[in-house]
Amino acid sequence: MVHTLWHTYLPSIFDWVIETSILASVLVVFLLCIRFALKKWLTPQWKYALWLILIARLVLPWFPESSFSIYSILPINPEPAPIVSPESTATPPEAIAEVPVITEDVPVEINVYTIFLCIWILGVLIAGIFIILTNRRLYNYISKQPEITDKRVLAIYRQCKENMSIKKDIPLHYSGKISAPTLFGMNKPRILLDEKHVKHLEDDQLKYIFYHELSHYKRKDISINLLMNCLLIVHWFNPILWYANRAMREDQEMACDNMALTFINPAERTAYGHTIITLVEQYSTYYQPSTLAHFSKNKIRLKRRIIMIKKFNKKSQLLTAVGFIAILGVSAFSLVDVKAETTESQKQEMAAKMKQEEAVKQEAADKVASGEYTKQMAADYKAKMASDNATEEVANAEIDKKVDAAYEEKKRQMAEQNAAKKAEDAAFNKKMAAATEEKKRKDR
Repeated sequence: MVHTLWHTYLPSIFDWVIETSILASVLVVFLLCIRFALKKWLTPQWKYALWLILIARLVLPWFPESSFSIYSILPINPEPAPIVSPESTATPPEAIAEVPVITEDVPVEINVYTIFLCIWILGVLIAGIFIILTNRRLYNYISKQPEITDKRVLAIYRQCKENMSIKKDIPLHYSGKISAPTLFGMNKPRILLDEKHVKHLEDDQLKYIFYHELSHYKRKDISINLLMNCLLIVHWFNPILWYANRAMREDQEMACDNMALTFINPAERTAYGHTIITLVEQYSTYYQPSTLAHFSKNKIRLKRRIIMIKKFNKKSQLLTAVGFIAILGVSAFSLVDVKAETTESQKQEMAAKMKQEEAVKQEAADKVASGEYTKQMAADYKAKMASDNATEEVANAEIDKKVDAAYEEKKRQMAEQNAAKKAEDAAFNKKMAAATEEKKRKDR
């Protein structure tokens, strides 16, 4: 079991991870180019949706083939489909299976591939354990924080939930040392607020915070962040994917700002931007794992968010159409694999290869047939020898029987002769005794 896992499954998974990571890196560059080319036409929601294509590329194990794949720029020659020669003869698999194969115990060789495989496994274990322990520590810390019971805050929060048509019970908790407002938890979500925010922020500022964090909930950002973190554990060695994750998180924040602004009056946009700046000034990095949905401190991207807030415009049909077309176009070119195209030279090469394989198969079949004939001859000879031995045994038994019968007959005859001789001797002795008695009688 361990041998099969190490020599079969792990190398296959590692090869797939490396290939997927390379293709995903190309996709990241392509997505950045699309976002730059259409930056004035793509809304924050559509920019964020583009990153979901990257997640699909990293998760799905199979994609259809296409000649218009963006991965055709890579110096990878996909193996064309095998060409079946009409002159090829099929060799039964059972015949090939009977070709004797000499196996030897080959010592395990530590090569470069094995070293990289071990490094990758070690990195996955370290990254996975670190993220699990960090989130476990955070969960234990948040579980100890009390629930917010301030009536003013709860009234504003209930009104925001009602305006966003959210019926799920999402409690408010104090965040402790986590200074930024945060949406925490996937199965049992809760919103974390700093105690200073509860006491000192105005009603409108609290409303903006709740709209933003509830937007994270409606967009299922916690689940997406968790999935992306699992993918980063597997692809921990790829810096391009780590950069893509940061860019995706910033687009995620802007998409939530965009959704929150749809529930805010146009006159309050500036106040919303000022609230974000105020929160960023009080931002701390204590307990901020990447699975949370919280405000960003990056100044460049913060500037982009403020500009987006100032230029916010309700969705138009044109922008929706541009975003939809961009998603379909990128998916059509990226969620496909390079199609294997065979040139004439490749066809000739494949045909020659097929003929060579057929020759090897035929030779193997001939060896098997020859081996079977020899085996049959040996079986026939063995059967003949067995038959001859059986015949010889029968003949020997008959001879032994005849010898025994002759011996018995000879023994019987000798017994009769001995009996006749004894009878003659007895008669002779009797005559001699009679003669002796007769002579004695006469001498008297």
